[in-house]
This record gives sequence, structure tokens and C-alpha cells, in this order.
Amino acid sequence: MDIGTRLKEVRRLKGMSLRDLARRVDVSASFLSQVEKGKCRPSLETLGKISAALDVKVDYFLREEEKKGKEVVEIRLPNQLKYLAVVASLITELSRIHHIGRKDMEDILLAVDEASTNVIKYAYEVGSFESFTIRMIFDPGRVHIELHDHGKPFNPLEAVPPDSGSIVKNRNLGGLGIFLINKVMDRVEYHYSVDGGNCLTLIKNVSDSRRGET
Repeated sequence: MDIGTRLKEVRRLKGMSLRDLARRVDVSASFLSQVEKGKCRPSLETLGKISAALDVKVDYFLREEEKKGKEVVEIRLPNQLKYLAVVASLITELSRIHHIGRKDMEDILLAVDEASTNVIKYAYEVGSFESFTIRMIFDPGRVHIELHDHGKPFNPLEAVPPDSGSIVKNRNLGGLGIFLINKVMDRVEYHYSVDGGNCLTLIKNVSDSRRGET
């Protein structure tokens, strides 16, 4: 049972409508509806507010993932390029902990760096002090990464991929970042909602470094 299913179940048990819960959590009913349908995930902060409004522990929504052997790591960072080094260090250490092969780790580093750079440079007004969140969910054989920001709506999947000649001539060409991300990730998805903001999901099937490099 996923977060959306559990949310719908406990909300109904409490006799609370989507509008009532939305009012208490200070989000829209449409956003909660998207969560219940599994089309987007709330941040841990929002999930905490939902849990408080429903008078249940946050673990109630997350325990199913834990039973399946999944671990969730979330970090919130300022929209400044200097923090990319923090992200790289975190991914490197988490890859070591979860025995992710070097090639897969490098692919994840590239994809998250490209996606984070896009958020930092273009999501908010130049000079503004904002933040974005990176959530990593570790499942045996797979890493699920979500980047959340509340900046300008932008679907990177709609960017026109550059041709091979342009890639060589101009590495700053628009669309190159998502081209690289699509190349190294197994699945890339984008979702936007008024309350949830932009959510870019990156999924990578990974090998176990304990089995040796191929």
C-alpha cells in the first residue's frame, strides 16, 4: 500500500473530505487528490503536516516502503551552485553505503548535477534566496530520485534534443542537460502542481558493487 492509498484510507476513516484536509494543511484539494492517485508525492515537510492534521504518525505513511527494504534520504539546499559539491559528496557516500557500482554512481552524479544546475540557474529570479529539495529512495537494484522546487513551471522533457554536431560545438546549448539525463537514466518523469511545484523524477536501475565491476 503506497502513500496515496494510505492517505485516502485514513482520511476517510477520520471522516474528513479532501477540502477539509487541504484547509488544515494549507494546500489545495487538487494537490491532495493527485497524491492519493499516486501522481505526485508530498515533501516530508508536507507529509508531516498531513500526519498532524490526521492525528497519525508519519511512519504510518512510510512504513510500507521500509518493509520493502527501501530507505529514504532527503536534503534541502539553497539555490546556489556552490552547494553542488555537497550533493556530489552525499551521492558518493550513499552509493558506497548501498553498494552501488561505480558506473551507475557516476551516471547518477551526472544526472543529479545537471538537474540541480537547471533548478539553481533557471527556476528562480537571479539573486533570489530560495531552496530546492532532493529526495533519494533506495530500493534493492534501483534508485529513485526526485527534485522538487517551487520556481517557474518548466518541463525539461519538452526541450528539443540537440543534434550530435551541436553537442560538440556548444555544450551550453538548451536541451543538452535533459539529453544527458535521459541517456544515463532508465526513466525520467516530470510533474507540476500549484502546491507541489516542479517535480523531476529520475529512476536508475543499479548494479551491486560487491559483485564486481563489469
